[in-house]
Amino acid sequence: MKIKPFFLLFIPLFLALFFLTGCSPEENPISPNIIQEENTSNPDEIPESVEVSEATIPKIEDLKVSESSTKITTVQFNNTSISIDGTGATAKGSVLTVTKAGTYEIKGTLTNGQIMINATEEDTIQLILNGVTITNQTGAPIYAASCDKLVITLAEGSRNSVTDGGKNFIYTNAADEEPNAAIFSKGDLTINGTGALTVHANFHNGISSKDDLLIVNGNITVDAANHGIRGKDSVSILDGSFQIAAGGDGIQSSNDQDKQKGWVAIKGGDFNITTANDGIQAETSLNISGGNFIIQSGNDSSSSSESFKGIKAGTDVLLSTASLTITSADDAIHSNGNITIQNGSFILSSGDDGIHADKNLTIAGGNINILKSYEGIEGANVSITGGTIKIVSTDDGINAAGGADQNMSGGRFGRDQFASSNSYSIHVSGGTISLLAGGDGLDSNGTINISGGTIVSLIQSTPDNGALDADGTVTITGGIVIYGGTGTGSNPGGNSTQSYVYINSTIQSEKEISVKKDGKTIIQFTPSIDCKYLALSSPDIKSGASYEIYSGTTLLNTATAGTGGSGMMGGRGGLGDGGMRMPRN
Repeated sequence: MKIKPFFLLFIPLFLALFFLTGCSPEENPISPNIIQEENTSNPDEIPESVEVSEATIPKIEDLKVSESSTKITTVQFNNTSISIDGTGATAKGSVLTVTKAGTYEIKGTLTNGQIMINATEEDTIQLILNGVTITNQTGAPIYAASCDKLVITLAEGSRNSVTDGGKNFIYTNAADEEPNAAIFSKGDLTINGTGALTVHANFHNGISSKDDLLIVNGNITVDAANHGIRGKDSVSILDGSFQIAAGGDGIQSSNDQDKQKGWVAIKGGDFNITTANDGIQAETSLNISGGNFIIQSGNDSSSSSESFKGIKAGTDVLLSTASLTITSADDAIHSNGNITIQNGSFILSSGDDGIHADKNLTIAGGNINILKSYEGIEGANVSITGGTIKIVSTDDGINAAGGADQNMSGGRFGRDQFASSNSYSIHVSGGTISLLAGGDGLDSNGTINISGGTIVSLIQSTPDNGALDADGTVTITGGIVIYGGTGTGSNPGGNSTQSYVYINSTIQSEKEISVKKDGKTIIQFTPSIDCKYLALSSPDIKSGASYEIYSGTTLLNTATAGTGGSGMMGGRGGLGDGGMRMPRN
């Protein structure tokens, strides 16, 4: 039987990878490409970026589905026996052993058998699964013990499944504890094709490579006792549909010996991931530049000593043009280094932090909705230049912290460790931010600088918390800033050039507040909670001028605008660095 020339279908995809991404053949279209911001916490310490070797560039064998029919060896599984038409493979009972480079089309069912790849370390082996079911009662259904690269192609319209030995699993190589996955390759592993693959990994991992793992596309379902999809050196995913249930991590790259490896890069696809530990975990960098993700992590989070994060990386996280819905027991998005969010849609519910970076956290765009968190956004230095951000937190809404986390409880999973520095900061120059916090609203161990954007920071908290709270100065030179609730916090410092009006009055929730001058509305917004104290700042509010403040159509009072402040603002007061005392009304 002749095989359809599926490879022709992949020519547009192959060309798109290099031309639509603007890459030359020497460039890597799926590398993490982490954008490094200057590390303001320590100018001498610049984070290392991951340089991906040319070995990870998709090659023609990664994208092809078949060669010409004359080069294909066909294999038929017949429950307990195997028939072969062609060269390069032998059969002994229900074990198919492939010893030479080539393409092998496989059909049928093995009730207790295995595909063993035992070729040279220079050979590329392609297996076309065209309606294959393999159960191995004591081991791995597919085991590539020796080859340069294994390419598994899922034939168009085919449904394929593999099931390992579970509790009866016996390592073929006990010294190295291999194989430890239902589909296991000691070399590189590529999966392509438009068919379906279901992996039942009752023993340990689902799909695993000890080198680089590339998934071009496919409809892939994995149910694993431990990790779902794992590439020790790297994981690259271009497209596909994924259903992953894992007792460990959903997708993982774990090389911690080489700083240029251990990364995950995802360009597209649809993902539904449910895990006991992390949803997606990269030892170094994590780059998600497309795709739709539903991640639920930490289903078995009874111990606080393990990791239960939605997505996590050891050095850098770069997120752009992706859609992520994450429900996590621990941080929803976490990096031990830096996080950069350029665009995308995020709906996050976290038992700890919504977004957490030990070093620099930069948000340049996107639609971020943190529905539940201990702290909403946290990093040693937080910079927001764009995007729409909504935060609900039981402690601080946005926090710039250093050293050991200053929170006494530190959330359920304890205190975080941050980059060591003498300077911590929150910078807001753009975007729209609205938050409701149970601690401080914007809280910095250093400074808060606001030069643009729109901020609504409201708190329902104890008297020791403020809607703007800084150990250093709060400087407002631009933007619309509305903050208060049970306390306003630190006064704007003497370097602030933008004026504000202040209200110390009962302000009812869901009633529009407006600041007017000579009948013209300067600011208007509707608070989501009752507020005892409220400060409103805008470029259109001029110091020394008088403004009317309304709740609905009721005049609350008339206030004189000020700039800077040296006294108490109401609720928890803070000392600025000179300027006018906050008006009392």
